Amino acid sequence: MATDTIYPTGPIENFIHQVTALQQFRKKHERRFEELTEREKEILSLIADGMNNPSIADDLDISRATVQNHRARVRDKLNINSQTGYIKYALAYDLIEF
Repeated sequence: MATDTIYPTGPIENFIHQVTALQQFRKKHERRFEELTEREKEILSLIADGMNNPSIADDLDISRATVQNHRARVRDKLNINSQTGYIKYALAYDLIEF
């Protein structure tokens, strides 16, 4: 005897919507992201992962002032004005795990 199992689609639809939104974001902002240097991408990923400037400086063995300079360039190049912005870029470009 076969039984039909009905799965709720709400969480699945929500996940698909989020993935689609990130793909659209990535396509829209590709040029901006390509302007970042490898070090700026590294800084972006660490910021998005929740690290503060002193922690990033210690982790990369660079000065806090250098971290601040990189952070400012990332912010300006990507036009980021919140922590959410860093996270969105990092997720869209696979710099941190989803």
